[in-house]
Amino acid sequence: MTGMLPSRWFLLGLALAPLACSASRSEGSEPVIDGATPSSASAPVAAAPPAAAAPPLTAAPEAEAEPSLLLSAVGDCTIGSEMKVRHSPGSFHVEMETRGNDYRYPFAGVLDVLSKDDLTIANLETTLSTREPASADRYVFRGEPAYAQILVEGSVELVNVANNHSHDLGVPGFDETLRTLAAYKIGASGFGHVDRRTVKGIEVVNLGFTGGDPASVLEGMGRDVRRHKRPDTLVIVSFHWGGEGFTEVNGDQRRLGRAAVDAGADLVLGHHPHVLQGIEDYRGKQIVYSLGNFVFGGHSNPDDKDSIIYQATFAKRDGQVVPTGSRALPVRISSVTSRNDFQPVLLDGEEKARVLGRLREYSEALAKGAR
Repeated sequence: MTGMLPSRWFLLGLALAPLACSASRSEGSEPVIDGATPSSASAPVAAAPPAAAAPPLTAAPEAEAEPSLLLSAVGDCTIGSEMKVRHSPGSFHVEMETRGNDYRYPFAGVLDVLSKDDLTIANLETTLSTREPASADRYVFRGEPAYAQILVEGSVELVNVANNHSHDLGVPGFDETLRTLAAYKIGASGFGHVDRRTVKGIEVVNLGFTGGDPASVLEGMGRDVRRHKRPDTLVIVSFHWGGEGFTEVNGDQRRLGRAAVDAGADLVLGHHPHVLQGIEDYRGKQIVYSLGNFVFGGHSNPDDKDSIIYQATFAKRDGQVVPTGSRALPVRISSVTSRNDFQPVLLDGEEKARVLGRLREYSEALAKGAR
């Protein structure tokens, strides 16, 4: 059997129509988004009814004997505080001190999901350093180096560092952050750093880039993707892009995201807007334009606390990596609504349906504006 096999995409679905990832799949079409029962929140996906003939993500079809993996992706994780307010009430530092620096606390509400996947990817939007800022006027995110244990306890194996806060303490602070992550055995990608690992028999390559003017990013990004992409490798590209606070995807994001897929990327993950944006199916691959915030120490009480855990499965069939499913698990970035307590929790009931409705609306708008 040759070429890419048809696969099925799911976004939180119990009974979703199959979306073929073959040449007949229209470019820029919307992903199917639907709701699952609350009891399925910690399981990779509930089984579809017989009419849909869709395999659950928890088990491969009997005929499939080659490797498959489940990955999770979450948005902006600022496990630290802005330096000028780190000792103020409501800051991440104060919250952690109040809780006895229990490093299990921030991810405790979602650990049942993240601990059961094969790879969790987050955007680390802070430094992990002991350095002081060169100027008191600068806006600087910093977490204690020991906060890397929060990622370990949260079952986060890999972080993107290509963002606008990883160099808040200059190159020395960035280098210290990378050394700290390495000491805790957490991978990092972005700004020229490539994370390459084998997961469930599949070679996974993670690349990270900042957005901006596509003309300054496209050539190098495309070259890097093509260099690492082979039929039997899974290439994931993270972009820090878009406008803060905007749920609409801009033209630069679409151009970069699609160019990454054109170059061979199997999945594109986006962050920076601090709010959710839509998910686009393009040439059988998915572009998740913005995952929103997650464990976000950058704001003590953001107005928009909606987020998701995005999950996707990939399998290796006849030596070729193919996508086999995906879903979005609605999350609120705080366990309470009155403030940000920096502990994301899974949503259910009306709140879960509301967030899925937002994601569906944004994704449908992307499909209608496809060009």
